[in-house]
Amino acid sequence: MQSSMKPPCLLLVTLLALSASELNAQEERMRAIHERFVFADIHAHPSRFHRSSVAQIEAEEIARYQRGMIDLVVANVSSDAAYQGGYTHPNGTNVQRLRGNDVYRLEPGEAFAFTLERFERIMKTIRAGDAVHASSPDAVLKAKKRGQVALLPALEGADGLEGKIENLRELHRRGLRLVQLLHFVDNNLGSNQIPPHDGRGLTEFGREVVREANRLGIIVDLAHANTPTIMDVLTVSRHPIIFSHTGVKALHEGNRYVTDDEIRAIAAKGGVIGIWPAAALRTIPEMVRHIDHIKKLVGIDHIAIASDLRGMQYIDAFGEEANFRAITQGLIDAGYTDEEIGKVMGGNFFRLWQVVSSK
Repeated sequence: MQSSMKPPCLLLVTLLALSASELNAQEERMRAIHERFVFADIHAHPSRFHRSSVAQIEAEEIARYQRGMIDLVVANVSSDAAYQGGYTHPNGTNVQRLRGNDVYRLEPGEAFAFTLERFERIMKTIRAGDAVHASSPDAVLKAKKRGQVALLPALEGADGLEGKIENLRELHRRGLRLVQLLHFVDNNLGSNQIPPHDGRGLTEFGREVVREANRLGIIVDLAHANTPTIMDVLTVSRHPIIFSHTGVKALHEGNRYVTDDEIRAIAAKGGVIGIWPAAALRTIPEMVRHIDHIKKLVGIDHIAIASDLRGMQYIDAFGEEANFRAITQGLIDAGYTDEEIGKVMGGNFFRLWQVVSSK
C-alpha cells in the first residue's frame, strides 16, 4: 500500500510556496488599497530637519516613505524651539533644551526668522526635485500618479508667529498648509497638555489665528493642546480640525493622550485623530487597539496615522526605517476592510483637507 504522505523536503517546498503565495496576495491587497486612497503621515519631522543642522530633508528619508506607500507627509517646523532650545544652529553649535515653560529671551523677529529658516529646508527639498509641494489636494493627486511624495509644510507650535497674524499670512504665501497651535510651551495662543500649564484656553490671538486659518484654508491641528483650548477651538472654527499625533487615554495613561470626551468632541466637528506608533504602545496590535477604540467610539471616519518621525522612539515593528507597511498589515490582520484601511492610512485626513482647502 502506497503512503499518501509527502516526503519532508517536498512538504517544506509546499509550505514555502504557500507562504510566498500568501505574501504576494497581501502585497497585491496593499497595492490595491493604496491605488484607491492617498496614504498620509499626518505629523512628522523627516531627517530631523526641524532640530538638526541639515540643509534639507534627505533623499533617503523620502525613499523610506515611498517604500511605505506614503503619498503625503505633513512636515512640521517646531517653531517653539526658537524659545526653548533643543536644536542645532546651521553653524553646528547646539542650543540647550529648556524644560517646562522656561524660555530664552529673544529679540523681536528672531523666532520668526528661525521659523523661516527651518521652513526653507522643506522648500529646498521640493526645489531639489526629491518631493512635491502639497500646495493643494489636487497637487497631491497629480504627484501620486507620478509616484512622487508630496510634502505639506506645517508649524508645530505657532510660537514663531510672534503674535502677528501677518506672519501667518506670509507663511501661507510661502506654502504653509497646516498650523498646530501649541507644542511644549504655553504660548500666546493657548495652553498645552503637559504640566505645568496654567489651565487657560484659547487666547484672543489664538482665536484670530483659527479664524484666519479658516479663511486661508489652513488645517488647524490641536495636538499638545489642553482640554479648554481644544473645546474653545472647536467652538471658534467653522472647519473640522485634527489632533494629529496621540493615543487613547482610556487605554494608556499619559499627558499626551486624548480622553473619550475629547475624541467625541473632535469627531462631532468632523475632525480626525492621528494614532502614533510610539514605543510606549509596544506593538502594532496594541496600536491597532487604540484605533479600534476610536472606531467603536465615534466611527472609522475619524482616524488617521501620524509617525512623529524623528521626533520620538517607535514600536520595533515600525522602527527607525519607518515601516508603514507594518501598520497596514496590522490593520489587515485585525480584520479591517479595504475601505477602512484606506481611510485610516490617509483617506480620512485627505478628505478633511479637501473640505478645509475649499474654504
